[in-house]
Amino acid sequence: MARLQGMRTAAARVLWAVLAMIGCGQAMAQTSAADTAVPGLAAVPRVVEFAHDNDQLAFTSGSRERWYSSGLFLRTAAPADRADPDARLMALWCRAVLACDANARIDRVWGLTQLIHTPAWTGTDQPQPSDWPYAASLYGSLSVAAHGVRTRQTLSLQAGVLGPAALGEQLQNTVHRVLNQPKALGFAWQVGPQPVAQLAWSRLVSYPLGAPEFDLVSRTAVVIGSPLTQASGGLMLRFAGLPSGPSWPGEIQLPGTSTHRWFGWFGVEAFAVAHQAYIDGPTKRYESLVQHRSAVGHLMTGASVALGAQTWVDLGLEFRTLEFTAPAGARSLTPQRIGTIVLRHAW
Repeated sequence: MARLQGMRTAAARVLWAVLAMIGCGQAMAQTSAADTAVPGLAAVPRVVEFAHDNDQLAFTSGSRERWYSSGLFLRTAAPADRADPDARLMALWCRAVLACDANARIDRVWGLTQLIHTPAWTGTDQPQPSDWPYAASLYGSLSVAAHGVRTRQTLSLQAGVLGPAALGEQLQNTVHRVLNQPKALGFAWQVGPQPVAQLAWSRLVSYPLGAPEFDLVSRTAVVIGSPLTQASGGLMLRFAGLPSGPSWPGEIQLPGTSTHRWFGWFGVEAFAVAHQAYIDGPTKRYESLVQHRSAVGHLMTGASVALGAQTWVDLGLEFRTLEFTAPAGARSLTPQRIGTIVLRHAW
């Protein structure tokens, strides 16, 4: 109970912090950058994107589903009015904290996310103290991004719930029933209820390689709050018909950047993890023996292909190093493989 109360206190502090930041932006940002078009960015005002992560999309059989089992993401982005508080906050950030591209366009991104985690063996209704516990979260996000041809910065507030109210059991077992796969039996032991309240920042930078069809993109990111606190850094090679401005798997392609017919990528990202409640719990009615690893890495590859003038599909494959420690004898302690499919439409 003391641990849960501490997480709730931390979540409240995060929410107060973001309210204070927005208030500061309203008070201090008296002027904003001129609302001019960014060279190289087409005038496409809105985009909607649906993404699905799943180990079965990486050719993993249903009987070997494990750990990070499923992620559903719905995101929509549109240009923000520069007089709005979040856009003024982003403009203030670019002036006072870390510079953005000159004439960078500011966009607002709304998102809805559900994440599901399970142990490697889902065919028992008994607790499994030596494996990743069942855990699910459901949260909304409001982000504001300043993007140009070379850089992109994003500030985000995420709020929701971790635990049974995230409906992980209902969704996963409904999908398994449709696919005629075995039911996951252990959700009664999932990580207990707690709030999702997080602040996030990321920065993408594109580095040309001397040829118009190749560049490097770096990513630096920080997430602070509950259930996750971590920092990360990565580097990605993009090739073929590149979109305008930097991009990264898992971050929405913003309006005006998806003008490509197709492009591919290879990348790597390293994470320093301070807090990971999806692994550390608190679990419900039993004591988990696993703990998160403080250093993990992802290796990724994929391609984005145009299906029409304003519609794209992205297919990705990701390899993740082991994200938790467990006593000897825990099952399948090998890197995990995740597949991703993204459908995107702009109008």
